[in-house]
Amino acid sequence: MSIFANLDNSNNNLLLNDLENRFGDIYTIRIKALDNDENLFAFLLEKSKYSDTFKAYFFKQAANNLIFLKDEFLKFLNLRLLSNSYTACANYIGLSFEKKQEKFIKTDGDVVLNFPFKDGVIKGGQTKDEQKLNEVFLNNILAKDEIDVLFTPKVISHFELISQQNSNQNSNQNSDYENLLQVLQNENPNLLIKGNNLIALHTLKYYLQQRKEKVKLIYIDPPYNTGNDSFNYNDKFNHSTWLCFMKNRLEIAKQLLSDDGVIFIQCDDNEQAYLKVLCDEIFGRENFVNSISVLSSTPSGIKTTYKNTTIIKTKDHILVYSKKVNNILLNPQYCRKQKWDTHYNSFFDKETLTYRNLVDVMIERNILEKDSNINDIDINKKSHKKFYIKYADCIFRTSATMPEEQKQISKQNPNKIIPYKDTNGNQQYALNGNRISFLSKSLKKVFIGSNLENDIANLLCDFWNDIDFNNTQNQGVISFTSAKKPEQLLYRIIEMTTNENDLVLDFFAGSGTTLAVAHKMKRRYIGVEQMDYIQTITKQRLAKVIDGEQGGISKSINWNGGGNFVYIELAELNAKFKQKINAVNDYNEFMLLAKNLDSKAFLNYKLDNKNITEIISSDEFKNLNLDKQKQMLIACLDANMDYIPLQEIDDENYKFDAQVKQLNNAFYKINN
Repeated sequence: MSIFANLDNSNNNLLLNDLENRFGDIYTIRIKALDNDENLFAFLLEKSKYSDTFKAYFFKQAANNLIFLKDEFLKFLNLRLLSNSYTACANYIGLSFEKKQEKFIKTDGDVVLNFPFKDGVIKGGQTKDEQKLNEVFLNNILAKDEIDVLFTPKVISHFELISQQNSNQNSNQNSDYENLLQVLQNENPNLLIKGNNLIALHTLKYYLQQRKEKVKLIYIDPPYNTGNDSFNYNDKFNHSTWLCFMKNRLEIAKQLLSDDGVIFIQCDDNEQAYLKVLCDEIFGRENFVNSISVLSSTPSGIKTTYKNTTIIKTKDHILVYSKKVNNILLNPQYCRKQKWDTHYNSFFDKETLTYRNLVDVMIERNILEKDSNINDIDINKKSHKKFYIKYADCIFRTSATMPEEQKQISKQNPNKIIPYKDTNGNQQYALNGNRISFLSKSLKKVFIGSNLENDIANLLCDFWNDIDFNNTQNQGVISFTSAKKPEQLLYRIIEMTTNENDLVLDFFAGSGTTLAVAHKMKRRYIGVEQMDYIQTITKQRLAKVIDGEQGGISKSINWNGGGNFVYIELAELNAKFKQKINAVNDYNEFMLLAKNLDSKAFLNYKLDNKNITEIISSDEFKNLNLDKQKQMLIACLDANMDYIPLQEIDDENYKFDAQVKQLNNAFYKINN
């Protein structure tokens, strides 16, 4: 333990404030300490009003000399105990050496991201977009036993099987129970989970372990921390709060991935650089696959108002990491060419082994007008496209890549097409020492608008500009204007990384785009969402998918409905009481609710054996306004017990009936 550990929080802040008033920011003080700066020593020993304290804690006497305890002083500079936090943190965000985090870097190397709250846990308690929270940070070092309780698997209090038979709510309760039990016992079902996503991820860890399952693909579109999204925290370290929020979730997400799994994280430039370094630390820099730039908007409307003061944002980023980079196998994706590839300029008659100019053939067949040239072929004209798709095995270009023996034979027969077999026994053709490459090799399934069609294509790399982000509001027959992603985007990601029956996870499910597309593509999926709209938007969207809705990619892949998913809710305890406290506006109702908490809720251990009845009876409490009383009451609740641990399912106080217990046993594959 550090020799200054006995300093209380107020003393810490007084000492740090004194240093900062004299030398500026903490970084400058660190540099002076590392350089054994004489002015710093003079201040610590003589010129500070706290010199006696500095001398006692950061110097030791040896042979009539004072020795500076540099390491202890550097660690002390890292301390910054913030309000509403149990975590020691500093007042900066930066990069440090992994092995020596007290030293900042100025050169390349293996680094980690240092930021306030890094050793903390932020649950993220919002259930409505407009909510603002003073988040309680839980420290996973100082209160590890509490964190262990927080992360234990939770009781599932509500199960609902959604299928074509019952998506219109016409099912029988008993048959629902029997069907649910059968699905949970005999299948690995699709899941939609209502609850805090950090708690749900740790619950899923146990669920997947019990079922010997791993996730092949994780896609998440978290709040970007722009100040205008759902990440609304009343915290002066909002930037650090977001990093902590993401760190907690990405660490457990990594554990859920299979060894050949990948994670796609969508973000924008507001946090992209920091998120990249954070992900390097969590997943390993060697497992970074790429950063995809996605054209997500156009410079129009109100955006152009600021064209004189900024460079307008039109792109998002998708960071891609693998669990183990040597294990991934991607299915290459393609995008439609913007115009005709003029290298394809010849037409081959395979029966006669003769060839002609492509333009001449198209003029002869009234596809092109007289005197046209190769640049007049228009891929957007229906008649042109119909022709080149039909004759894709006749239209060709030449390539220099071919076996030397056949090349020499071809050169000896100028302007003649020479057939030959390649090493795999496939029929090939050569012309003037070059291999003939047919247009059919360039035809791929690509999106044209919302349709998947065969067309000439380029290999898709790390810039995606061919997907329309502007007309997605009503995809899935659900209106959700807040950052809904196009189904085509998720189709591409899922098609690139998974096969049928692979498991896909999205723990920021939002309107359910990832889950809807995975369902249509016959992948299994798990989605987590804690916002209240999960009932009216996410669940309803998936129910419509099952019923065969024809939006998004449905028509392109011939989706006609079918399948099922299980909707579940984590069993709330203190989370339920917090919602009731926030919702009540009548003072008498509020006081009645407060009195019931002593017997029904889990209270914070910091109350030191006090009960809530005693607290609300005090003059101090009575003199607060209702909003302040609500805040105090919520602070009295144990933050680790927002949800009921699975091991408490038999506690009679919770009154879980036999059916709920049996469904939980089936869900978690517990025999007894």
